Amino acid sequence: MNRESKRILLHTVIYAILFFLLPLYFRNRTGTMSDLGALVTLLLMVNPAVILVLSGELGLRLGFRLLSALQPAFLFGLSVFIVFEASSTALIYTAAYGLISLLGNAIGAFIRKRKMG
Repeated sequence: MNRESKRILLHTVIYAILFFLLPLYFRNRTGTMSDLGALVTLLLMVNPAVILVLSGELGLRLGFRLLSALQPAFLFGLSVFIVFEASSTALIYTAAYGLISLLGNAIGAFIRKRKMG
C-alpha cells in the first residue's frame, strides 16, 4: 500500500468515526437535550472543521483530487440513510460538506502549486 492510499484510508476512517460512530453514540444515549446539543455541535461545527482541515491537508500533500474531495459528501450521504433514517434535513449537510471539502482541497492544492512552482 503506497503513501497516497494510506492517507486516503486514514481519512476514510476518520470520516467513518465522525459520520457513523459518533452520531450513533449520541442517538443511543438517554435522548436528553444535551445529547441533541452535542449532535448539533457535531454537525454544525466539528464535522465542517475536520472536513476542511483533512481535505486541505490532502490537497497540500497530493494536489487536487476530485473523488477524494467528494469522499466526505458521499460518506455523509450514506450515513444519512443509515444513521439519520433518511432525514431530508440531514441531506442538506451532504451538499454543505461536499462544498467545504472541495474548497479545502482546492486551497491545499493551490498552496502546494505555489510552493512547488
